[in-house]
This record gives sequence, structure tokens and C-alpha cells, in this order.
Amino acid sequence: MSMKLWELHGLHLDGAIRSTPDGHAEVAGLVLSEKAYLMALRDFRPHQLLDLVRRHGPTTAARKLVGHYAADGRRLVLARSASPEPMVCRSDEATVPVSGAGP
Repeated sequence: MSMKLWELHGLHLDGAIRSTPDGHAEVAGLVLSEKAYLMALRDFRPHQLLDLVRRHGPTTAARKLVGHYAADGRRLVLARSASPEPMVCRSDEATVPVSGAGP
């Protein structure tokens, strides 16, 4: 069985980054799609992403990530999910984005 990249990162961060049942990355309560996680890694190391979520909470961290990538062609957006945790995905993945607004 192959591991997702964030599962490997989670091994080095005491399991704080893991896979959701839907196959997304979950960083201390913030859910990111695979493409959103990879996009976030362009500017944040896994421990920095984890620190962002721990310091600000999942909802505020999600809004900060959305704001950070607001000027990119492929932006990050808040999206609806079945779980109560906030979810971030790339704009080209979102069928019904909740918000593209920044912090």
C-alpha cells in the first residue's frame, strides 16, 4: 500500500498530519484536498503549515491560506465538505466554493 505525501510528513510530526476517510489531508483539524496540500507546500514546510493551524485554529488558518494564494491563477478556496472541519481546495477543484475571500 502506498502512502500519501502528507502521511509521510505526519510520521515526522507525531501524526498531526493524516489522511481523512475521503483521502484528503487533515492538518490538526484543517482538511486540504491533495492539490491544495501540494500547492501549500510551495510556500510552507509541513511543520510551518501545522504551526499555522495550531496557532490560529483551523478556520482562521484556512482563511489565511486562501488569502495567501488570492493572487495566483489557481487560487485556494474554502469548500463545503461532509465533515465539520473547514476544507480548503484548489479553485479548479471546487464545484461550489464557500468563499474565495481572504482573511
